[in-house]
Amino acid sequence: MALEIDYTPPRTGKLFMECDAKMRVLMGPVGSGKSVTCSFEVIRRASMQKPDASGRRRSRWAIVRETARQLQDTTIKTFLDWFPSGPCGQFMRTTKTYLFKVGDVEAEIMFRALDDADDVANLNSLELTGAWFNECRDIDPAIVDAMSKRIGRFPSAKDGGPTWFGMWGDTNPPTMDTWWYYQLEHLDPTDGVSLNDNGWEVFRQPSGRSVYAENIENLPEGYYDTQGRSEEYVRVYIDGEYGLSLAGMPVYKYFRPDYHMAHSSLRAFTGGTRPVVVGMDLGLTPAAVIGQQDPRGRALVMAECVSYDMGIQRFVRTLLKPLLYERFSGCPVLVVVDPAGTARAQTDERSAVDIVKAEGLRVIPARTNAISARISAVDDYLMRQVDGDPAFLVDPSCTHLKAAMMGGYRYKPTGDNAIDKNKHSHVAEALQYLCLHLSNASGDFLYQTLKRDIRPVVSAGWT
Repeated sequence: MALEIDYTPPRTGKLFMECDAKMRVLMGPVGSGKSVTCSFEVIRRASMQKPDASGRRRSRWAIVRETARQLQDTTIKTFLDWFPSGPCGQFMRTTKTYLFKVGDVEAEIMFRALDDADDVANLNSLELTGAWFNECRDIDPAIVDAMSKRIGRFPSAKDGGPTWFGMWGDTNPPTMDTWWYYQLEHLDPTDGVSLNDNGWEVFRQPSGRSVYAENIENLPEGYYDTQGRSEEYVRVYIDGEYGLSLAGMPVYKYFRPDYHMAHSSLRAFTGGTRPVVVGMDLGLTPAAVIGQQDPRGRALVMAECVSYDMGIQRFVRTLLKPLLYERFSGCPVLVVVDPAGTARAQTDERSAVDIVKAEGLRVIPARTNAISARISAVDDYLMRQVDGDPAFLVDPSCTHLKAAMMGGYRYKPTGDNAIDKNKHSHVAEALQYLCLHLSNASGDFLYQTLKRDIRPVVSAGWT
């Protein structure tokens, strides 16, 4: 019996399928068609294998879910709905193996439940073309690592090897501060801040409440109704945002990366006396956030500069000034710092402000150090729009700031609104000093009196 299958992937699914990265993840809300897209990707990749000497396109795949019940009730069911046993080959329920055979395509598809690191041994003898991790946020990292060493091994080299091999996963967004969160955001899981060039490609689907929501035509009316849903459920399963860490609530609940992160690099406005402002957090882990208020009144965050275990002078000389010279040469620059930076040290009687001034930069203390005012200055930009556009926009290069605003900068779980002073707090507080100044910049007396004395970055050196 002939079987006709008509399938068109959603927009994000199409981009996902067109990517040849060795690890891809399709992430989005519940009901957005992720599992179906990944099911078709198995067969599509199998059909792309080059024929062997006998004219057969042979491949071998593993489809992984965390538990046997999840595998049976969801993954296998979805796959068989589209590729039923009989017309498409033979599914053996005892071994959970599908011998897919249509035309010259022959694919051995093994469904496996792999719960934790103890199941790594179950992978040791496998020789695969590729693998799909269904609801991958639940898969133990050790399984992913072990699987990466089993793919690309079928067909064997003596039989010509695979035309393409790789792994992919689909998932609802994981919780912040988990291994999967760091991998998806290209951050090092060991410290949560350093960049991690893992080669992964991540494809994020729009919110189920968005006008761009995917797979809506296949869902019942009201599927994404939020009535009676918890805020966390809506955040993860409807809006497709990362879950909140149990370590504490994020400070910036209004930040949405798909809205507030620019899609391309932001450039400084060089006309007139509008300065590039550097918000700087001091101490032994200095951080700086560099931005500007554009003519429309929006806060543009164009660059960041972070450090670890570094004094102010070395931070300014080796990190901040080279960045300013490279990205903002010729622009007037004003540094706004923590007001506590005016206090003199007992060792050499110089304050942090004095050290920054000695490096040739114009520096002033922020108008307040009250935490409520600092947070409100950022929230004010996050919640506003300017002519339908976000009033707060972050350059895609600011990965540390993005991680902080997505939940790394958070309250302690004590319930007293105390900030958790962690690796994310320095860059987040540098942003606060920037926004405090930008919020007052238009017509602020201090800005008007200082603008003639703001010193530009010049190519010949630092004045």
